[in-house]
Amino acid sequence: MTERIPVSKRTRFEVFKRDGFVCAYCGAHPPDAVMECDHVIPVVAGGTNDIDNLVTACMACNRGKAGVELSSIPSTVAEKSIELEEREAQVRAYYEIQAQKKDRLEQEMWSVADVFMERFGDDSIQRTRLASIQMFLGKLEFFEVLEAMELGTNRKYSRGAAFSYFCGVCWRKIRRNNGEDI
Repeated sequence: MTERIPVSKRTRFEVFKRDGFVCAYCGAHPPDAVMECDHVIPVVAGGTNDIDNLVTACMACNRGKAGVELSSIPSTVAEKSIELEEREAQVRAYYEIQAQKKDRLEQEMWSVADVFMERFGDDSIQRTRLASIQMFLGKLEFFEVLEAMELGTNRKYSRGAAFSYFCGVCWRKIRRNNGEDI
């Protein structure tokens, strides 16, 4: 019988890192499960602590497997790994799209705000007005909001009256788009 030599902490960490801290048998991961290093070829069958003979396993799977030899990791583990990679790729793509949408909406907001600021010769705009423009951009198409700002600023109104007129035009468009009587 081969004498068991403990797996070093460094090797154990490298195995966990390589396997993404996911159990090779059931897919469990911290903090829901405690991870251990499992010998693919058990120590009792001559297996070594070589990193290629070690996989990440949760405590339950490792203890359940005990000294049973596996010739390879079950295909379900490989399938779970592919699914996990696909899920991660989709999450990254989703975040990228959300970031692009946020950037686009911010550019549109400033385009509408620029019409207002140019009309009154300002180099800034109140945050509450920016928030209103942003809210309208969430409910209407960009060109509808831009048109409403152009209508509001084409009259000889004060800043406050021009912005109120802009808001009124936007609300009318929203109600019309929702099929409400105006």
